[in-house]
Amino acid sequence: MNLQDILTASGALLGAAMAGVYFGFSLLVMPGLSRTPDESAVRAMQQINRSIRPVFLLLFVGSAFVAAGSAVAELVAWQGAVSAWRLVGDVLIVAHFFITGGFHIPRNAVVDRLSPCAPADQQAWRRISRQWTIGNHVRGWAAFLGAGVLIATLLT
Repeated sequence: MNLQDILTASGALLGAAMAGVYFGFSLLVMPGLSRTPDESAVRAMQQINRSIRPVFLLLFVGSAFVAAGSAVAELVAWQGAVSAWRLVGDVLIVAHFFITGGFHIPRNAVVDRLSPCAPADQQAWRRISRQWTIGNHVRGWAAFLGAGVLIATLLT
């Protein structure tokens, strides 16, 4: 196994792990919050946003950096179609990082400023939580499909 294969396998593993985190959140946490009274849901999401653990950050940032490193390795030692597909997989995995920064973090910042008891803020929460969940599906699918593409290139 060469360096490119190791980076590809590592990127696939980390991308799949991030997809699992995102899908778990979309399929378990957000539906639970949507069934919770708005005041409690806002408070819970505010606490979730403040409870990000270093292990999550390592996985989150690490998956993007490994995929980016894998993409660079493929560009440097281009192997035709295999490298092209690996580049697609790497870009999909890196996309979750940028989707988070450009879409989720700004919405998390708004949620953190909401007053859980204010009716207007509760209405804002309902709107933001729907948007946030849709975006979460998108970043989950990006990481999942990227991992799948990378795995497929290792099996050829």
